[in-house]
Amino acid sequence: MVTAGKCKVAWKSCCKPKDLGGLGVIDMRRAGVALRVRWEWKCWVDQRLNWSSLHRKKEKMVTAVFKAATVSIVGSEESTFFWTDNWIDGASIQSLASALFQAVAARCRGALVRDALLGNAWVRHITGAHTVQVINEFMLVWQQVRRFLPLQGTPDVFRWRLTPDGAYSSASAYGAMFFGALRTLGAREIWKTSAPPRVRAFFWLVLHKRCWTAERRFRHGLQDSDICITCDQMTESMDHIILGCVYSREVWAILLAKLHLLDVVLVNEEDVMEWWMRNRKLVVKPARKGFDSLFFLVGWRLWKDRNSRTFDGASTDAAGLACSIWGEAEEWCLTGYKHLLSLLTLM
Repeated sequence: MVTAGKCKVAWKSCCKPKDLGGLGVIDMRRAGVALRVRWEWKCWVDQRLNWSSLHRKKEKMVTAVFKAATVSIVGSEESTFFWTDNWIDGASIQSLASALFQAVAARCRGALVRDALLGNAWVRHITGAHTVQVINEFMLVWQQVRRFLPLQGTPDVFRWRLTPDGAYSSASAYGAMFFGALRTLGAREIWKTSAPPRVRAFFWLVLHKRCWTAERRFRHGLQDSDICITCDQMTESMDHIILGCVYSREVWAILLAKLHLLDVVLVNEEDVMEWWMRNRKLVVKPARKGFDSLFFLVGWRLWKDRNSRTFDGASTDAAGLACSIWGEAEEWCLTGYKHLLSLLTLM
């Protein structure tokens, strides 16, 4: 999101998936890692390839993604690493017993299952201090290894745990690098709401709190006051403009009364996304998507009205703005926003 050469949202945020608050733009660094993981995968699943035995520079990120996303089904024990591969119930000894792994000599960490199990050679790999934690984890691994039965006569098989068929896909490898990221409330619903693209883009900026309200401009030293230009009482944040201002609440009251939702939806100042996510569930399910469209329309028009007051000195009373919003809602219905039409006709 760029205007006049100025970025409104950090590019790193834009490259997140939409349900994490981004725009779904491909992150080239992560995409490059996902594609390079493909060569690691091909080398392991088909070691007959002529170039699979060639020396390759190990990349920490590529190796980490590959290790996390693969599971080894041990057969003849000739390809699976004892300490670092996921061969014990889908997990590696490194992850199951981290303290024990730290006690293993560095030169032994690349031992194959075949060599480590021969005469319990893996026990001799442990050269570090025998702390209580190391001993406890040693007993855990000992029990796991004792009950392990390799599939004799078959080669080791690697499965990609991120796809149903167990085969590598670049999309799953790319998505795996976002595991653990927190989902942003309302992020997915923004792009599912039936509204013009510019209105959805506006609410995406609202989600990231990147609109130039008086509160934000004052914080950046761009103006002398952060008081709302409409009510001249409270700090002008986006939550205040859309929900908290007495003017905004009056507009909402007029529209909700026409839709017979005044007793269902309570308008008060709070986080815009939290208010939307909670109140949309109070509306009957057939009209819920229509309420989403209405929320976007009202929020958009309140923002436009605020801009007109701030920069053009214009002034519209609440009844006039509500009437204008209702007329625009009918125009949206005529242009194909059927969910909003269902709300207007159902309520």
